[in-house]
Amino acid sequence: MKPPERNDAPLVVAVISTDLWPGRAELRGFSEEARRRGWTLEEIDFVHVGRTLEPYRELLARADGVAVRLNDALTGGIGIFAELEAPIVGLDTGFYMGNGLRKPMPGVLWARVLCDQSQVATAAADELLATGWRHFVFVPMLRRYPWTGTRGEAFLERIRAAGCEAHHYETVTDWAWVKERENLARWLAGIPRPFGIFAGNDLLAKLTLDACRTAGIEVPQDAAIVGADDDETFCLTSSPTLTSVRIDFEGAGRLAAETLATLFRKRRPARSRIVRYGILGVARRDSTRTVEKGTDLRLAAGLDFIAAHAADPFVGARDVAAAMGLGRRQADRMFAATGATIRGSIEETRLKAARRMLQSSNAPVSAIAARCGFSSSNYFIRIFHARTGLSPDAWRRQSRGEGQDAVKPATP
Repeated sequence: MKPPERNDAPLVVAVISTDLWPGRAELRGFSEEARRRGWTLEEIDFVHVGRTLEPYRELLARADGVAVRLNDALTGGIGIFAELEAPIVGLDTGFYMGNGLRKPMPGVLWARVLCDQSQVATAAADELLATGWRHFVFVPMLRRYPWTGTRGEAFLERIRAAGCEAHHYETVTDWAWVKERENLARWLAGIPRPFGIFAGNDLLAKLTLDACRTAGIEVPQDAAIVGADDDETFCLTSSPTLTSVRIDFEGAGRLAAETLATLFRKRRPARSRIVRYGILGVARRDSTRTVEKGTDLRLAAGLDFIAAHAADPFVGARDVAAAMGLGRRQADRMFAATGATIRGSIEETRLKAARRMLQSSNAPVSAIAARCGFSSSNYFIRIFHARTGLSPDAWRRQSRGEGQDAVKPATP
């Protein structure tokens, strides 16, 4: 394929399933970055237009680049990708054939943008370990996707490293949740209480909450539950509301576009390359709100609000005070009693998210600053240097080596 000329607008096609929240967020991030770069963007969402890519063969053949996020709903036309000369970036996919064949096609993908599952699992483990309890459980997805196994192994390893008891639930069905719920309820009833649960994602966390009710297990008094994805459709409609690891899906979409821009200038690689993205933090809600005796619930609510909303650059002390049900001065005094300030807590939460993203992705410093809620990249660099003694780029190089399969971000 001849790379697009500098003055031409590349035609980029996004084949992204939006049936679930991760796909919608990734499409938003990819679209924003594509517009910023002046690309011509076409979208194919087979959830709404059909289960096969055959009608889009001509469009895909004309594309200068393709971003792909697939799931099992696509059952036809996937072989088109093997015919394309344009670079293809896979979002959270190993590129498997449909119709249950599960045949990998790694040679088709020029690069893959994948979630750092270990980072997700460690965040969930640390959230649950904060309870001070001794027993913790991982509940995997009913269908055994590779990522759920990786996430479970990392979670159990972190729990055991903390000297606690780790339990792994073994599923008995693929999709029959009614049968699975009864089995899970009996199994959970045998775990010493209290205990923490990390479910594969938010949907499974909600279903696990149902199993706890069936077993007579009170949440969060007897069991604290953490999900992943921070899909508010599930998290906020549950009772109690669900704590969830906030995965940076929107950032993943931007990273896919940045990776594609890099590949426009490269020859076809001998093997697919991997770029990883991480998390933004943990949205703490009622399913893990097991505060220690003597802790003011209003302070806990303020800290939870910061954890969930620090990435919003417009969030400030007044917003935190409102979440606490207090006036600004009262909220300031409550934080000061702990040796902290509201503004400092927001800033520290943003810096913590930035360190995670620097370590797990190749995203530009300016993009990380924006995603974590800093008003400007210059301010972020100044604050980061004041706290660490290093620039963000220097800290990233020091904290991890550049892997052989890493794709460096393109210069905008």
